[in-house]
Amino acid sequence: MIAVIGSGSWATAIVKILQENNTQRVNWWVRDKAVADGINATGRNPKHLTGVQLDPSRLHVSDNLQAIVDASGDILLAVPSAYIDKVLSQLPKQALQGHRIISAVKGTLPDCCMSISQYVEQEFNVAPVDICVVSGPSHAEEVANDMPTYLTAASRNESFAAEVAAMLHSRYIITAVSTDIDGVERCGLAKNIYAIAAGIGSGLGYGDNLNAVLTAGAIREIDSLIDKGLPFPGRNILDNCYLGDLIVTCWSRHSRNRALGEAVAKGEKPEAVFARTGSIAEGYYSVRNLHRIAKSLDIADKIPIAEAVYRILYKQADPRTEMQHLIDTVL
Repeated sequence: MIAVIGSGSWATAIVKILQENNTQRVNWWVRDKAVADGINATGRNPKHLTGVQLDPSRLHVSDNLQAIVDASGDILLAVPSAYIDKVLSQLPKQALQGHRIISAVKGTLPDCCMSISQYVEQEFNVAPVDICVVSGPSHAEEVANDMPTYLTAASRNESFAAEVAAMLHSRYIITAVSTDIDGVERCGLAKNIYAIAAGIGSGLGYGDNLNAVLTAGAIREIDSLIDKGLPFPGRNILDNCYLGDLIVTCWSRHSRNRALGEAVAKGEKPEAVFARTGSIAEGYYSVRNLHRIAKSLDIADKIPIAEAVYRILYKQADPRTEMQHLIDTVL
């Protein structure tokens, strides 16, 4: 039996996929007891993707994390990376041993450069062969409407990745398998940062022409990041889990990171955006960690777009000045 940890839009979309593909019951942990009670009573998440109808008879929804984990085999994480440690630190260190972990989380822990796979391996002693990462391009809102969506399951254990891909495959979910878990995670970290850059350009009044050039520059920067720090034979940066995931995040109206960039360009502080929207844009934390990673690899000069976003968000640099500098010297 599988457990889904998290109660946001992406967690709700994943539960929808699992219910449509499998007759087994899904165990679902949500933080708020009122949300759990609402889902159990109506089959709808009262806060996220409220139009999605689930089958409560095949759900066990609870705010008791330990009980959900103990009742499950595979554990699928769908909590924003900013909160993952706060959630999982409720568990004893041995709680995830014997379980296989599937991460649908993008980014790193907020205050360090650990990816989610590194975190569960180091903090909970989960074997690398028991860890899988799920990547897009995917937006929960489109999954909710049965729109064609592409997912990649990446693991050092190819047979585990294939199991996860089969678990998620459906009439509108197209799945692929990869063993480049490090590259897929690093791209998931970076693509949100470049979506913030795209949003900044949009918020300053630039159009699609500049966004296209920003996106092209972004994939070159991501290629430098993963090729330098995480080399992998046969990697094709044009695959869906790299380029596709980047494009959807930079261009989509559903992108929280793009929306953050637009708001910041207009003078709003990130904290105010998060308070107003009630959601986190993971690129805000990721860019600080990517800045640290780039410095450690001595490649900060290879990622000027990401570095510009870092200066805007953390050094109070002027968005228009930074964007004009990119236009004049980089793009």
